[in-house]
Amino acid sequence: MTWITTATGSEVSLRDPEPSAITLRTIAHHLSLINRFTGATCRPYSVAEHSLLVCEIAEREFHLDVHGQFAALMHDAHEAFTNDISTPAKDELGVPWAAFEYRFERLVRTAFAIHVPSAAHARELKQADLIALATERAQLLPNGGTPWALLDGVRPAGWVDLMSAERVTTTWSGWRAAFTARADALDFQRQQRARVLGR
Repeated sequence: MTWITTATGSEVSLRDPEPSAITLRTIAHHLSLINRFTGATCRPYSVAEHSLLVCEIAEREFHLDVHGQFAALMHDAHEAFTNDISTPAKDELGVPWAAFEYRFERLVRTAFAIHVPSAAHARELKQADLIALATERAQLLPNGGTPWALLDGVRPAGWVDLMSAERVTTTWSGWRAAFTARADALDFQRQQRARVLGR
């Protein structure tokens, strides 16, 4: 079998996926149910919640425009189809996994027209992702253990509490709705700007 069935009932080929098969509804649903860190967090913590945090960091700390913020929100959207694999596991899987994951990263960027902002803001997006990772490591995972080399010199975001009552009590469907609402708002702003520039 070389395809997966999505939450909407559609089928997506793993070998030759089409951009038309990649929808926001599918991405939001899947990401809200996929836990990060292979479930090692002290509470359920989804890729959708992580993506929203990266988007907020991109806005607050790097002052990216709506195009950059949308790219930040969608930076892990491909995981709706590949699943979220831990970095150590990716290293073990090597080149075949990297090629497979990149196929879907490229597909998502095509489907949502974010190739340009993803490339233009690559440094800021990577740094925002690392800040989110450092924040999650500090607030959601057990203390101690071997330091993570990729977080050397990266400071967690001090303005967010990932254990706040609001976050802890938000259901998976709440994060799905929040992800969808943020994507819709940013996409609307992107279209508005395109219309203004097109005049």
